[in-house]
Amino acid sequence: MSDHLPHHLVVKLRVSGGFLAGTELHFVDGLNCLIGGRGAGKTTALELLRFGLGLMPDPRNHPQRHKYIDGLVKSNLASGKVTISLRTKSGMGYTAERRGNETVQVLDERGQAVPVSLDNDLIFSADVFSQNEIEEIASDPAAQLELLDRFAAAETLEIERELDSLGRQLDQSAQALTRLDDEIEDLAAKASELPALDERLRGLAEVSGPDAEKVNKGHAERVVRQREAQIPQLLRTAVDKVTTDLRRMLATYRATQDAHLVTALETGLNGEVFRSIATDLAAFTAILEAATVSVDEAAARVGTALNVHASQLAHQHAEQEAAYRALVSASEDLGGRSAERAKLQDALALAQNHANALGTKRHERAALLCARRDLLNRISEQRDKRFSLRKLVAARITVQLPAIRVTVTQGEDVQQYREFLAESLKGSGLKQGMMADRLVQQLLPTELAEIVATDDLAAFTAKTGLDSDRARRALSALRTGGLVYQIEALDLHDRPCIELLDGDRYKQSPHLSTGQRCTTILPILLLQSERPLLVDQPEDNLDNAFVYETVVKALHQVKGSRQVIFVTHNPNIPVLGQAERVFVFSSDGRQGSAVQAGTVDECKDQIERILEGGSEAFRQRKQRYGY
Repeated sequence: MSDHLPHHLVVKLRVSGGFLAGTELHFVDGLNCLIGGRGAGKTTALELLRFGLGLMPDPRNHPQRHKYIDGLVKSNLASGKVTISLRTKSGMGYTAERRGNETVQVLDERGQAVPVSLDNDLIFSADVFSQNEIEEIASDPAAQLELLDRFAAAETLEIERELDSLGRQLDQSAQALTRLDDEIEDLAAKASELPALDERLRGLAEVSGPDAEKVNKGHAERVVRQREAQIPQLLRTAVDKVTTDLRRMLATYRATQDAHLVTALETGLNGEVFRSIATDLAAFTAILEAATVSVDEAAARVGTALNVHASQLAHQHAEQEAAYRALVSASEDLGGRSAERAKLQDALALAQNHANALGTKRHERAALLCARRDLLNRISEQRDKRFSLRKLVAARITVQLPAIRVTVTQGEDVQQYREFLAESLKGSGLKQGMMADRLVQQLLPTELAEIVATDDLAAFTAKTGLDSDRARRALSALRTGGLVYQIEALDLHDRPCIELLDGDRYKQSPHLSTGQRCTTILPILLLQSERPLLVDQPEDNLDNAFVYETVVKALHQVKGSRQVIFVTHNPNIPVLGQAERVFVFSSDGRQGSAVQAGTVDECKDQIERILEGGSEAFRQRKQRYGY
């Protein structure tokens, strides 16, 4: 037996209501075995433990398993309640309570409710595996990654939280950039007329004769005046937008505050706390309101000043325009073209405004892209960190279990990448599945994103080997709706590989027989951990030789350093594993219960009858084998 190490313990399960109403199980450190006939309630008890601790399968990643276990729990718990006493590795005691349609409530040792999540706050956790789940892990890369991450749970959770936070910021960045791209495209189209208008106007403006230099200069200055005339109003609009946005933000904040606080103060049970919150927020709200008033007053002052400047500018423009018209009227030829020239000058001024706005938007986009690159670099660092952890765990498992080899390859799982591309290429007129396969094989998401962002058709055809027509259609499809930002943010998942030494060569777990899959995964689950291990029928698909040679021996190694709770039909596990506590379940079809609990010796008759077939079966086997 290994040295005692600090580890979490499930101390007690109590069920009130439902199929196991009145059941109370007192677990001990070491090996706990739940035995009984089919339908006696053993599996229900284990799943109630999972449910009560808040360790249900993630419905996003494992929808079918979550649905099955959720249905089993609710049908067997009915309106009852699960109460679980536990002790953390640091010696703190907690109680978790939960009804069928409620979340987990955690109480401290004084019975006071505390606002913690056992698993998410790293206070307590357990590894729970339902029947046949061990076999499924062998063929599911995502489940294998989850398994590896359990061996570095605290570090992995910290990384995942940081990745979630960065991912949300990246989504916001993509939305802002997509909106900017649309605005830039629109402005670029409007500003594209500028060179042609400028050329046409220059053709009308250029004249010969003694006053040619003055006239041409006058034409150029008139274009400048038209641009200048727009500037005061554009600046006033920008000032007004600041004040409008600030007032809108203040109004939104007030509405949010009122929505939460008014209801809590009027109908809540904790008015004193919320009155204190309201007092603290009042100072902050006052600062916001004062700032808004100050900005409004300053905006009004600068607005008045801008109006004065605009008036001064208008007077100067009027005088300059009069001089220009006097110059033009001196020539009959120029006067005849003045209407056309004026129209072109107006169009040129508008196009120039669009060009100016385009420059501002492009500058804003460049700043957003710079911030986005920083986010992407930080995400990459976190993914590298997570991979390093997984690689260390894989190496440690391989050393501890010589017949099993575990490796991890970074960013090797392209399934999500392929599915995204296939969906994005719909409507392109291409066979999106085949095209997605080709792109995945030839280009990493970052490489593809760069080509799409720059619309580099030459690089795209060179990298993919596509003809120009298909390449253009694919590229056009991927340039719509901000897809480029989603492509560059895609996470190519790490790919685990778990292999079993079969004879003189290793075989990957998905290619193994059912029994071999369990033979591969179960020893990994049985490695030392601070978390209790709960498994429903770990012996499924295993022969008794393996149960004895591997499972039983592993149990002896981890007992004292890890609590184990097994539902089992195999006598070798409780008897040869020297279970510290055996729970015997029985059912009359309507109600199940634990009818006996004790050591292997205290439950010997029940073990013999339920798991071995009774004393007569022993005698017949002895006679058959000649013992």
